[in-house]
Amino acid sequence: MDLLKLKVIERTDETSLIRRLVLAHEHGQALPGFEAGAHVTLHVPGIGRRKYSLVNADAAPGATAAPTRYIIGIRLEEAGQGGSKWAFTLKVGDIVEAEPPQNDFALAAGAGPVMLIAGGIGVTPLISKAAQMKATGRPFRFVYAARSAKEFAFLPEIRALAGDALTLHSDEAAKTFLDIRALVDTLQHDEPVYICGPKPMIKAAVQEARALGWPASRLRFELFFNAAAEAPPPPPKDDGSFEVEVKSTGAVHKVPPGKTILAVLIEAGLDPLHDCDKGECGVCQVGVLAGVPDHKDTILSEAERAAGKSIQICVSRSKSPRLVLDL
Repeated sequence: MDLLKLKVIERTDETSLIRRLVLAHEHGQALPGFEAGAHVTLHVPGIGRRKYSLVNADAAPGATAAPTRYIIGIRLEEAGQGGSKWAFTLKVGDIVEAEPPQNDFALAAGAGPVMLIAGGIGVTPLISKAAQMKATGRPFRFVYAARSAKEFAFLPEIRALAGDALTLHSDEAAKTFLDIRALVDTLQHDEPVYICGPKPMIKAAVQEARALGWPASRLRFELFFNAAAEAPPPPPKDDGSFEVEVKSTGAVHKVPPGKTILAVLIEAGLDPLHDCDKGECGVCQVGVLAGVPDHKDTILSEAERAAGKSIQICVSRSKSPRLVLDL
C-alpha cells in the first residue's frame, strides 16, 4: 500500500483536550476521496497505526470526491499509549504518513429520517454523515453529548448543518448521563440510529436494541477507544475444539482451534452484534445457559467471570465440551 504524505497546514484547539488538525498533500495535489464515516490511519513513529475519522461539514454535493484537505479531531489521552500525545506535538509544516481513507461506518442508502447520537470525540464521523444527508435532503436528528459545555467540539459546523434538529446534552448541566432509553422512545417506526462514543454509551444503546428486538442493521455504531491501538487482534490460541448450541434454534456448531465462536456463528449465517473483536467493548456479549466459559476478555468483572452467565464471543472459549448460548 502506498502511503500518503500529508502536511499539517492548520491546527486549532477545539477544547482543552480536543485538537483539530487540517492535513493536505505535501505537493498540493488532490487527495483520495471518501464518504461519510471514513477514517484515515496515521502511522505514528515508534508507536504504530492510529485511526482518526475524517470530518467534513461541507454539504455541497461532491465535496469529498477529490478533497484538497483532510480534517481530523484528536482527543488528548494522558493515560493512552502515546498516539494522541504525538499528534498534539505536530506543528504546521510537519509531514505525516497516512493510509488512504477506509470506511467501516458508512451511511446506508435510504431516504427516511435518521438519528445521529454522539458522545465526546465520537462526534467526528457523525458530522460527515450530517453533511451528506443535508446534501441529499435526507432528514436527520443530531444528539451530541459531552461531559460539560466546554467540551463540545466542532460546534459551529454542527449547528450550521443540523439547525433545530440539534440537541446538546451536558452531563454537568443535566447532572446525569445522556438517557439512551428516552431517545429510543422518540424514534419513529424503523428509524435507523448511528452512534459513536465511549463504551458505556454504546453498550446502553446495544442493550436497548436487543431488548426491543431490533434487526442488527438498524443500530450502527463505531466505538471510540481511548487507547486506540488499532493493530489487528491476535488469533485465538489453540485451546482445543468445543461445541456451541444456539438455544433459539437448537443448532449445534463446532468451534475448532484457531477460530472464534463469533466467526463460527457468522459462517453459519447468524448475525450477532459485535464491534471491537478484541473482548474490550462488550457489544458481542451473550448469555450462557449451560457450560463453563473460558473468559479471554478484558471487560467482565471478576464476579461476572465467576458467575459464568455471560461470554464475549469474539475472544472467549469454553472449558466444557459444550456451551449453550442465549441466542
